[in-house]
Amino acid sequence: MDKPYSVRSYLRAGAIVIVLAFILIYLGTFLYLSRTGMQTAEEYGWDFYYFTEPTWSAERQQTGETLCALYWPLIELDARMVSGLRARAVQPVRLIDDPQGPPASNPIRLQRAPVSPVPKN
Repeated sequence: MDKPYSVRSYLRAGAIVIVLAFILIYLGTFLYLSRTGMQTAEEYGWDFYYFTEPTWSAERQQTGETLCALYWPLIELDARMVSGLRARAVQPVRLIDDPQGPPASNPIRLQRAPVSPVPKN
């Protein structure tokens, strides 16, 4: 005769299924996001990739930092054994002069220093 399964064995099996589902989701989202970022990195010739769009915004920077922290073990394994690329969070780019922005209210003026007379001997 077959032994009936206990509640404990059903809970154990359910816990294993849930853990495996989370592991598959974790690996799947990492592979999707990293490979999408690597394609962009290849287009631009970068030696790193982003999980988000490479254009900066505060939300993208925060999302990138969170994803880099979340996927850190997989980023290290992937960089050391597979791709050689590491992920980065998007950082703001500081422009020297934005040609589309309004003119500066106090533009810098370049002036020559007054010439001092040369001492006579």
